[in-house]
Amino acid sequence: MKAIQTMLAILGMALFSCGALAHGDTKPRHGGIVEVSGDIKFELVLTAAGAELHIDDHGQTVPTAGASGKLTIMSAGAKSEAPLEPAPGDKLVARGAKLVKGDRVIAVVTLADKSKSSVRFLVK
Repeated sequence: MKAIQTMLAILGMALFSCGALAHGDTKPRHGGIVEVSGDIKFELVLTAAGAELHIDDHGQTVPTAGASGKLTIMSAGAKSEAPLEPAPGDKLVARGAKLVKGDRVIAVVTLADKSKSSVRFLVK
């Protein structure tokens, strides 16, 4: 019985680790914070001008032309929003967004094909 339980545990761990790899690399490519929603990897990058959102699908950059969205920022009990707009380099930008350590951010994005995604970040 113990042998069967051990084999099932090993099989479960193998299946779980394969599922985790299905979304591709979760390392930041732009120095930001990475979160995955569905099959899509989102990277939130803090900049002097605000914030950038890079979108990646299985290692391929997702074009942002025609995309739109918003960041909802929860900071020390206050809530604010910043629109996301396409920018050169296949990214969305939120100009003027002020993000600091501890902020919780929800990004809602609608791509040109009208598919919609949302993802949550914790600024570290």
